[in-house]
Amino acid sequence: MKLKYLWALLLLPLIWLLLMAAVAIPAIGHAKSYIKVVQGDYTAQSAKSSADLLTSDINRAFALLNAPIAKQISSLLGINFSSIKDEIQAGVATGAVLAGADKPKKYLIAFQNSAEARGTGGILGAYAIIEFNNGDIKILKTGSNAELKWNTELTIKMPDEFMRLYGKNPAIWQNSNLSPHFPYGAKIWMANWEKQFGGKLDGVIAVDPTALSYILRSTGEIRLKSGEKITSENVVEETLKTAYERYEKDNDARKQYLVEIMNATAAKLTKGEYSKVKMAKALRDGIKANRILIYSTNKDAQENLATVKLGGNLSLEANNEYRTVIQNIDASKLDYYLDRSVIIESKSCQNVKQTQVRIRVTNTLETGVGLSAYVLTRADKGKPASLITGAHRFKVFIYGPTDAKLISVSRENRTADLGGSSVERKRPIYVADVDLAPGASEELLANFSGGVGNITFIDQPLVLETKLSIQDKC
Repeated sequence: MKLKYLWALLLLPLIWLLLMAAVAIPAIGHAKSYIKVVQGDYTAQSAKSSADLLTSDINRAFALLNAPIAKQISSLLGINFSSIKDEIQAGVATGAVLAGADKPKKYLIAFQNSAEARGTGGILGAYAIIEFNNGDIKILKTGSNAELKWNTELTIKMPDEFMRLYGKNPAIWQNSNLSPHFPYGAKIWMANWEKQFGGKLDGVIAVDPTALSYILRSTGEIRLKSGEKITSENVVEETLKTAYERYEKDNDARKQYLVEIMNATAAKLTKGEYSKVKMAKALRDGIKANRILIYSTNKDAQENLATVKLGGNLSLEANNEYRTVIQNIDASKLDYYLDRSVIIESKSCQNVKQTQVRIRVTNTLETGVGLSAYVLTRADKGKPASLITGAHRFKVFIYGPTDAKLISVSRENRTADLGGSSVERKRPIYVADVDLAPGASEELLANFSGGVGNITFIDQPLVLETKLSIQDKC
C-alpha cells in the first residue's frame, strides 16, 4: 500500500466535519458523489446510494487502520478516530438531510452553561438560529436567555413518568433539559421557540464552553470588540468564572458578552477560517465527551442519531449502562467547582447481575467569600435558615440499566434524608438531595440488579469531568 494512500485513509474521519460544515471533502472512494448530493443534487435514492457506498469505504478504511502499524501512526499523530466510527457512519447516513440538501433546515444552537447543571449538561445560556441550505450555513439570529419568555405550562405533552419526575419545571427554557434524554429537552425548546417567535425548527444542536474550547483549537484565537483575546485555553474560565466577577453588577452585559463570543466564533466558522484536521479532532473530542448533541425532526435522520452518542438518548434497548446526573436546584453557578468520582463494580455475575455504583461529590471551592452574589445564589425552597457562604445544594440521580431494579441505597451523611427512587425510560433511579459546604464531600451508593453485556458509563458533561473507575468482573 502506497504511503499517500495510507494518508488518504487517515483523513477519512474528516468526512463528518465536511458534511456538517460544508467544506471540500477528501477525494477518496465515493466522497465526491456524496458531496454532490449534500450540495443539492438530491433525491432520496441518490442520497441512500451514495451514503451506502461511502459507508462501505469507511468500513474498509477502519479495517485497514486497525492494523498495528497504521494504528500506531494514527495514534502518534493524534488522528485516531476509531472512537467515533459509529458517529461518522451516522453522519454519512444523515448528512445530506441535516445539511439541507432536500430543503433548507433551521436549527437552534443551544449553548449550555455547565456552571449550572442540567441533565444534558447545563442551562441554556445563549443561543443561535442557523440555517443549512445545500451545505451552506447562515447565522439567522443570536441571543441570550434574557430574551426568552417564562412559560408556566409545558408547550408540548410529555409522558406521565416525565411529569412525575420533573413536573412543570421544564416549561422554563432554562429547565427544559432537566432530563438527560436529549430529545426531551430538544422537543421542548423547539415548541417554546415556535410559541414565542413563530415558525418551526428542524432540530437542535447543543454545545458547551468546553466544546467551544475544542473548536477554538482549530480557529485560533478570536478577538472581541474590546480587544480581548479568547482562546481555547481561557474560554471556559472566562465564560463560566471570570465573567461573573467582571459583570457582577450587570448580568445582562455578561450575557451579551457570551453572545459576542459566540458570534465571533461563528464568523470564523462561516468564513472557513479554521484547520480542517484540527476541527475534525475538535468534533471527535466533543462527541466523545457528550458535549455535542444533535436532534432532528426528520424521522430517518433521528433514528440514526438515536443509536450513537450524538443523539444523547436514554436508550430503551437492553444494556448495562449507568449514569450519574447532577441537577442544580439552588440556581447558583457553583457547579463550576463540583468534582465527581464514580466507581462502578460488579457484585454478582449470576443469571441476574448485581452492580454497585458509588459517587463521591465534592465542593472544591475553598471559600465562597468574595464570589458574586449571583454565583452564590440560594433560590432553593426549604434552604437552611443559616447558610454557609459557598454552600451548594443539588440533587444526585444515579441511573441503572434498562429494565434493571434498584435493590438498595445508602449515603455517607446519615443525618440527611436518604432520598427516594423513580424510573425514567425503563431505567431505575436513585435520587438524593445533597448540600455541600466549601471543601465538603459526600458519597452516595446504589445497588442494582439486572443489566445485559459489559458495564458502560455515560458521563454528564460538566466543567470537571467525572473520575471514573469501572470494575467489571463478569
